[in-house]
Amino acid sequence: MNRRELIVASGGIAATALSGCLGIGEGDGSAAAQQSSPTVEERSNRSIVVSNAGQVQGEPDLALLDVGVEASGESAGAVRNELATRAEELRTALLDFGLDEDAVTTSNFYISDRVDRRRMEEEGVRPDSEKADEYVYYQGTHSFSVEVEAIDEVGAVIDAAVDGGADRVGRVTFTLSEERRTELREEALRKAIQGARSEAEAIADEVGTSIAETTVVDASQGQVTPFHREFAYDAAATATETAGGASTGVEPGDVTVSASVRVRYRMA
Repeated sequence: MNRRELIVASGGIAATALSGCLGIGEGDGSAAAQQSSPTVEERSNRSIVVSNAGQVQGEPDLALLDVGVEASGESAGAVRNELATRAEELRTALLDFGLDEDAVTTSNFYISDRVDRRRMEEEGVRPDSEKADEYVYYQGTHSFSVEVEAIDEVGAVIDAAVDGGADRVGRVTFTLSEERRTELREEALRKAIQGARSEAEAIADEVGTSIAETTVVDASQGQVTPFHREFAYDAAATATETAGGASTGVEPGDVTVSASVRVRYRMA
């Protein structure tokens, strides 16, 4: 989305409004679109301000997995102990697969009390009765965030997690390493600046002048849009597939990087 503003000295003449739509082309799997609504104001300085966005896409080089173990029991201590044992088994399985220690980090841990209301209803026990405490139990989760740099090994890492005792495998996020993110952002910035320059030159030409120089560039805005793949883990189905020698397949998608600029040009 573009927004461009044209400021010219009019010498008391009424301001003229221009409107139009310009864009830049696609290339190398990237896309950028611009929409313009320039205005001309009566001012003493001669300048053009153009806002423009550039967008590129690239293959991910980093995957983030969410895996975890769950436990329930009659006391918080019992749940804590079970989580500690099973979480260590899961982490060991991931490290044995070949992941670095700093690639497997705790993302969530909680233990909370629950009330088995269904069993209370079935047995005719009221919530305010003295027996209500007998239906309290504890439930907990220990989740890990797992970084996988080899994208083609994501499915194998999921299999290793399941074989290591994971009760849950959640979202798989395909994203970019810092180095790759910087590269694509620079490319998106170049597209945004080139598009802004083209629009500024078109506006200047419409009012019979030209661009003398660039005076201000604001490139503080931008974002990275990762690709998400939801993974629903079914213990029984996975056990059957594993017994048959099957492995988990996860197909990645492109990551989109965008950058926005606001550029002020001085007219000749």
